[in-house]
Amino acid sequence: MQVWLRRFVLFLAAIGTVASIAPPASAHPHVYIDMKTAFHFDAKGQLDALRVVWIFDEFYSAFALDGAPKTDSGYDAAFLAELAAENLKNLAEWNYFTEVTSEGAPVETVAATDALSEWDEDTGRLSLSFTLPLKEPYTVSTDGPLDVRIFDPSYYISIDYLPEDPVSLTGGPHDACSIKMNTPEVEQVWTALPESAFTDPNSTLGANFASTVTLVCAPGKS
Repeated sequence: MQVWLRRFVLFLAAIGTVASIAPPASAHPHVYIDMKTAFHFDAKGQLDALRVVWIFDEFYSAFALDGAPKTDSGYDAAFLAELAAENLKNLAEWNYFTEVTSEGAPVETVAATDALSEWDEDTGRLSLSFTLPLKEPYTVSTDGPLDVRIFDPSYYISIDYLPEDPVSLTGGPHDACSIKMNTPEVEQVWTALPESAFTDPNSTLGANFASTVTLVCAPGKS
C-alpha cells in the first residue's frame, strides 16, 4: 500500500482506538465532517439502504492527501478508488459510525458498498460516500418509525449535517413518508452531561451530540 494511503487508513483506524481507550474527559473533536444522508426505497416502497456522504474539513483533507499523486485535473481516479475501498473496509468494525433503530431496538445493516472518494478543488476538501444496506427491507408504516444517528463514539470526530438539504428520500415510492431531525445544541449538551460521561471509560460521549433523523410513513404506505 502506498505511504500516503496507509497513513490515511491508519489514521482512521486510530479513531476507533481512541474511542476504546481515551478517557472521555479528554475527548474533543479533532476532525470535522459535514454530512448528507439519503434514505433509499426499493420498488415496493420499503426502505432498503442509506446513502451517506461525508465531507472532511480542509485540514484533515490536506493531511490525508499529503504526498498523493496529483495532476492538473486533480487526483488520480484509481488512487481515490483505492482510498475509498480501504477506508470502507476499516470503518466496518465500527459499523461506519451508523446506528439504526426502531423504537429503541436495533435494525441490522450489512457491509457497506459503493465506496467513493472525491476531491473538490474549489473547496480543498475530500469526501467519502458509501451505501449502507439494511439486512432486510424495512416497512416503516407497519414496523414503526426509523431513527438514524451517525456519530463517532469517542467524539474525536464531529459529524454534523450540512445546513442545506441534509437529508433526502430517494428510489421507489415514498410520497407518504417524511423525515424530521433533532439536533442537540452543543453548549447545552456540555452543561447537561452527567458526571459519568467524563468518568466512565465505556461512555459513548459522541452519542450525546449526534443528530437523530426520524423517518415516518403513513399507514398503508412505505
